[in-house]
Amino acid sequence: MYKTSAFNYFVPYRNKIIYYNSLRRSSFVMTMAEHQKIRKLFEDPISFGLEFPSVFAQFQNWGFFTDSYTDELAIFRYFYNKDFVFNNDYHLVLVNTAQQNFSDGFVESITKHINQILNSKEVKRICIEWRGYNVLDVFETGIKPLFNKAKKMCVAESIELTCQIEVKMSNNEVIHNKLYHRKGIPTFQTTLQAIRQITVRNPEYRFKLQVDAFPSDLDAKENFLKILSGISLEHIHLVWNPFKTNKTSVEDNSISSLIQNRLKEDFEEINSGLTYPLMAPRKNLAIIYPDNKAYMSVQPDIPQEMQEAQGTLNESDGVIKWNEPEREKILSQIWFERKKCVSCKHLPLFSQICPLLIIKAGIICPIDNKMIDPETMIIKEFESKQK
Repeated sequence: MYKTSAFNYFVPYRNKIIYYNSLRRSSFVMTMAEHQKIRKLFEDPISFGLEFPSVFAQFQNWGFFTDSYTDELAIFRYFYNKDFVFNNDYHLVLVNTAQQNFSDGFVESITKHINQILNSKEVKRICIEWRGYNVLDVFETGIKPLFNKAKKMCVAESIELTCQIEVKMSNNEVIHNKLYHRKGIPTFQTTLQAIRQITVRNPEYRFKLQVDAFPSDLDAKENFLKILSGISLEHIHLVWNPFKTNKTSVEDNSISSLIQNRLKEDFEEINSGLTYPLMAPRKNLAIIYPDNKAYMSVQPDIPQEMQEAQGTLNESDGVIKWNEPEREKILSQIWFERKKCVSCKHLPLFSQICPLLIIKAGIICPIDNKMIDPETMIIKEFESKQK
């Protein structure tokens, strides 16, 4: 006995139909005529299997059909734990503040920590991400020296190393200067100039620009793309603000015109091209501040002093001493174990986005709030596989 998967999609695309299964991430296209024939067969899986056993078997391999007793949610839980919670990519996030900066001593401690990570022989790849107050100001004194040391160690162990610098900006120069420059943060043009110089002189660095614009505000996106002219876009990953009020009247969430710019842009924490997982709690994720306090997740816009650390970095050997009972508790509390999420058809599709939308008051659903369209997500993923 068979049943159709709960996670099948049939998305119109250039006079064809994308067949997509979000649980298996399977996708391909069919003509409209082929689609009409296949959809009728989908209505009766048993007859489909009897009449066209080899074709049915292929669809089953792709995940479009399952045994009637299969629990697809349990399969998703398995994939999520394997690919995200216990993924072997190590994501190291270093955060400076207005009161604490990346000192020589801190750089040395983090260097020892990276050495400990490599000695464990467990990780396959390391991503270092720098965040915080005026982070571009410490590029030469903190970021660059640490990256150079880490690179030598990773090359020796044949471990891939990626790096990313997070910078917060407004999509509007006047607004940026009013909101950020008042807090001592460099002006809009100063920030752009610094990014431009780093990408030219140091092509190994990437930037994640946190832009104060709503994901579906096409005018804001187009405006910011023009502002970025002259900066090599393959070094930029835009992250839009899902909590920003959407003032545009445009209801079409399609961003096909932006896809052509080779620009990685979403409001999820993960970059699918690099595969280091999102900023939900996971085994191989550590957020460390210059006071050596370590955390398992990042609470956006909440001061460090209001967050409870789960560990401490030992300066002498670079080992993080975690509160293991607390760590195990946090790792076991998966964000989607709530009625609204486990019953959602789009759970596997949005598993890299939704964790960012959970706030103290509850959850902001990207579907309910029209932050992003499932079909747009599927088209983007399908097109990325064709490159």
